[in-house]
Amino acid sequence: MKEKRRAEYSHIDHEGAIKKLNRVVGQIEGVRKMLENQRKLEDVLIQCKAVHSALKSVEERIFKGYLEAALDGIVKLDKKKNRAEKAAEMEELFRRAS
Repeated sequence: MKEKRRAEYSHIDHEGAIKKLNRVVGQIEGVRKMLENQRKLEDVLIQCKAVHSALKSVEERIFKGYLEAALDGIVKLDKKKNRAEKAAEMEELFRRAS
């Protein structure tokens, strides 16, 4: 059985992001119902755009929390090499997420 990996920054409070995700789930369910009810394409696309926007907001909130925690960690590192490694890790994460 695969072991679940805990995030390095598992101490970050994600309560707000989880609430937003629950709303996104509701929006997606709304899009499904709109399609089932043969709603106008324009209405469906507007709702899809709202889902994308809400999900982007969640992504930004999560990344900001990680970034703040990582920067706090970098400040506490003694060696310049360790700071550079942590900065490179953050750059790679940002590159993969973009």
